[in-house]
Amino acid sequence: MVSTQALLIFFSLWSVQSALALARPYLPVPGLAQIRDILANLEAPIISALTERINLVTPPDLYANDGAGLMSYLLARETSAASSGRYDYGKLEYPFTLPPIPPDIATPSDPFPPGRFHQDTYSGNPNITTFYLTTLVPFFNSSTSYFYHLDNSTYNPDAVYNLDATLLALLSHRAHIGKVVAETKYASNVTEMTKLIKASDSAGLLAAITNTTQEAAVYAQASTAASGFSAGWIQAGAILPVTFNSTLEAATQTLFHELVPITSEIEVQYVRDLNVILLRRH
Repeated sequence: MVSTQALLIFFSLWSVQSALALARPYLPVPGLAQIRDILANLEAPIISALTERINLVTPPDLYANDGAGLMSYLLARETSAASSGRYDYGKLEYPFTLPPIPPDIATPSDPFPPGRFHQDTYSGNPNITTFYLTTLVPFFNSSTSYFYHLDNSTYNPDAVYNLDATLLALLSHRAHIGKVVAETKYASNVTEMTKLIKASDSAGLLAAITNTTQEAAVYAQASTAASGFSAGWIQAGAILPVTFNSTLEAATQTLFHELVPITSEIEVQYVRDLNVILLRRH
């Protein structure tokens, strides 16, 4: 039988461990120029993965039942990743198949001042999954793989799903950097954005965080990157269909025109979540 003293020791240790687990490092957000540089650097790996994915053979039924096969593959992969700390605080890695990441709880002694990142629980991954399966997957219709070592109609579903998982993770990571963008924008305009937050004015918040000039620059950069990857594959002597260039360009533009609004929604939800923090500051 366990003694009362032993139980007290156990719960004391558990309380200390829980407190340490909840401790959050101070994470000041960078300026917009630095964040935009980071986002620009993510375009190349996204388009590289997209290029490889387009060039793999895809059976028509691979994503049947709302992508059940892909979701099953992701679940096994993400369960393993979670055990290694991939989704720990502040990493902006959000799983597609696991429970939401626990949010930070603001307190009077730790109210998350403007400019400090806080973890919220909102994930844009359901929207990313939907657009991936319904809008992007139709571009993956090759009947032949166009790699030098896969130049026939055979395929390995795990290899295909692995590329899907890689591309989805890249899209998710880029989109959720929007949380850092949102905190930076809030810190630079606290008074006006606080009014919108307290009024629960989502439309006003969306207008406040939207920069159409920057969005146009993102689309232009993506187009340039797609052209570069296309030219590189062709110049390397890869055996490609005549439609490769136009398909990659169209898929790239479709991807980023879907991803930017999803990112904006992540920003709005992050800022709206500040309402709870504002209440705890007073």
